Amino acid sequence: MKRKSLIITLLILGSILFANGWDVQEYPYDLYVYYIVTKAPEKYENLIGSSVVAVTSHRHGDFGNAFNSSCKSGVIEFLENEDFVIDKMDGIDSPFLSKSFIEKYFPEVLCADIPVSKEDLSYIWENLSSKYVGFSDMKKRGLNKKKFNKIKNTSELKALFDKYMEDCHFDMKIREFTYYQETAYDEGCKKSKDQRDIYFEQETSNAYYVRFTSCVEANANYFTNLEAVGVIGRNKEFIILDARSNYGGSNYVQEKLQKILNLEKYKGTVIVLQDNWSTSSGEVWSIFGNEKSQFKTLLVGTHSGGMQNYDRSNTIKNDNLNIEISFGSKYLGKILPKNYLGDGKGYEPDIWATTQTMASVLTGLGVDVTGITFQ
Repeated sequence: MKRKSLIITLLILGSILFANGWDVQEYPYDLYVYYIVTKAPEKYENLIGSSVVAVTSHRHGDFGNAFNSSCKSGVIEFLENEDFVIDKMDGIDSPFLSKSFIEKYFPEVLCADIPVSKEDLSYIWENLSSKYVGFSDMKKRGLNKKKFNKIKNTSELKALFDKYMEDCHFDMKIREFTYYQETAYDEGCKKSKDQRDIYFEQETSNAYYVRFTSCVEANANYFTNLEAVGVIGRNKEFIILDARSNYGGSNYVQEKLQKILNLEKYKGTVIVLQDNWSTSSGEVWSIFGNEKSQFKTLLVGTHSGGMQNYDRSNTIKNDNLNIEISFGSKYLGKILPKNYLGDGKGYEPDIWATTQTMASVLTGLGVDVTGITFQ
């Protein structure tokens, strides 16, 4: 009887575990396959019916949901290990598998090698030499037209750009080849699971907390509310600006906040939270790195992404050659703080913390984080 009861118990537990696990349905389309979530643990039930997406770069915006061949077991493996973040795909919450998935199952996607023509090279050289603000730095490092014109394929082009360029804002597409420089990545760190373009504020006994995941127009509350934090939080011991996984936009409002904190003679500490996915204006240097700041600041987290040397304001296209290049028109390196390690390296934090350890680290600094969730 005891043995029979044990078997029944195990069967029940097994059915519960199975019911709470992950499953996906594979759908072939043309030369690719897609995966739709058909089963998920209770806390991820909102993902049922969504498309599985894979990130192809640690940088924001590089992803796809069409896979070159069947990889169902790998998809389920990454879902079960929670090696994904939740983001929007066509307006629907979807699991975005980490770049490690592509590195493991489809490494060829990350290193497409195609021929480049003399016409391609002529177009690229002509536009970069006349319009790209970072071109002079490339020449100082040793780039010349003779070396450039010897290029035969995109592998050689990538090697040349890797050697002479330091610009994580730069992006170039030549047909199916894409060139960019990867932002900083600390092994084992994960992107925040908070959604893009959110903004909210929360008050505790000694801290005023602000969470924002972008600095773009789509995040309207960032532009309308952040400046006032300098007044609302002036009597708090800590003001926390949580910019983890903030992909940037405009730092204009941050500069206004900095000026207000100066005017209010803020006596507390502004703590900026960052991670590897905090890039461009999301690295919030206007607050912690501004020499005009008259208040104490503390940078807590991992390295930031490191996308600071140049802005990104120009995009040119040639439809006949199928080439598109995005690049900066303004050099920012001379005004960056001393703790900036370079593009692709980011800002060195004053205190190391990951999203998983953030609450305990802040508590250790004396911050009341009651009711604040870091995910």
